Amino acid sequence: RDRVCLELEYLNKSNTYITCFLNLFLYQHFVLMALDSGHGGKPNPSDKPYISHSYESCVATGDIDADGLVEVVIADGDRVVMLDGKTGSEKTIGNLPEDNFYIIQVVGESTKKNQAAVIIKNGEVGYGKWHYGEPVIGLNSKLEQVWEPKAIPGGGHHILAVDLNNDGRKEYLVGYCAVGLDGEVLWTVDSINPSLLDADEEHVDYTDIICKQNGEKLLAMAGSNKLYLVEKDGKTIFSVPGSHVQGSAIGHFRSDSEFQVALYNAPNGPMVLYDPSGKEIWSQPTPRKWPLGIPKCCESRRFHRNRPIVTLFGKEQDWIGFADGGWPWGMDGNGEITLEFQPPENSRQAEPEFPLLPEMRGDDIGYGFALQSLDIDNDGEKEAIIYNRKFLWAYKIG
Repeated sequence: RDRVCLELEYLNKSNTYITCFLNLFLYQHFVLMALDSGHGGKPNPSDKPYISHSYESCVATGDIDADGLVEVVIADGDRVVMLDGKTGSEKTIGNLPEDNFYIIQVVGESTKKNQAAVIIKNGEVGYGKWHYGEPVIGLNSKLEQVWEPKAIPGGGHHILAVDLNNDGRKEYLVGYCAVGLDGEVLWTVDSINPSLLDADEEHVDYTDIICKQNGEKLLAMAGSNKLYLVEKDGKTIFSVPGSHVQGSAIGHFRSDSEFQVALYNAPNGPMVLYDPSGKEIWSQPTPRKWPLGIPKCCESRRFHRNRPIVTLFGKEQDWIGFADGGWPWGMDGNGEITLEFQPPENSRQAEPEFPLLPEMRGDDIGYGFALQSLDIDNDGEKEAIIYNRKFLWAYKIG
């Protein structure tokens, strides 16, 4: 596919936790690559490695304080930082009760002082009484806490803000639950029993959403041990087990049913496609491709991206975009890799300048590439966006 001539140099930055938070967002007419500013704005030295995981979830954008402008919020240990979206200058800093909150989202709409303009949660092992992915708290537009810390079933590694009940206002989707701006759980997926849920093994890694022609929204939840297809009120259409359901993608990958749902089992596949009733269509391996050569340090290294598959939208069909190690590619509705992207020379990944422990996952230390689907040039069509810690490349899908 044709490559858009767009390359954005990315300056790595780190804080005292040796963590970098990178995110790629499209908001109206611009793309923002936002990073934490805990290192004085200086690039992270190449001889000082850092580990990052779930970094797409650590930054969010939207009009938080109802001033008509976009702000950026960054999860930074025991604090939240709000930046001016135009200048990058700090507007507000909020303090958090612990230092393990890093999954963040904004509603992007006008809110009352007792409503959560921002919510933020832990995404790994909890402290004290809290289980994996707990707790969640809500912050108002001044970054003041308006919810007490709470456990929400299956919280996992990402939060979405979406109008789930078609009332013109967004709610938060956290784990298996829709959550109002006041922190009340509006519904929980009906096939989930919160009292029996194993937070370590049954959390939601990501949820993909499709809006049908009649306006109905369907949610494809990658729930670690199962894939769930759920209606907007929490009613389960189907669920199917998997070895480690890390990713879901819902789209029009083939023409013999209204839509299909793809499941990716981490860390090495397979990819499985289902029809709207939950009937398996096919199961295919997911090879990692390194067209410019695989770095030696990655030959036997595990990859485990937070969001390993996405829906890539074409004019006539959609593809399942894969990015869990190696250079990304797209699989069609027949289970064949028919969408490939010419890698530019500056995407070649060099050997590290420092020794790497074998336990380190490749994507956590900067190897491999991330993939998103965004209308980066505002032409009404979404492009495939591939990026790493240094560059971003945009490809027309056609």
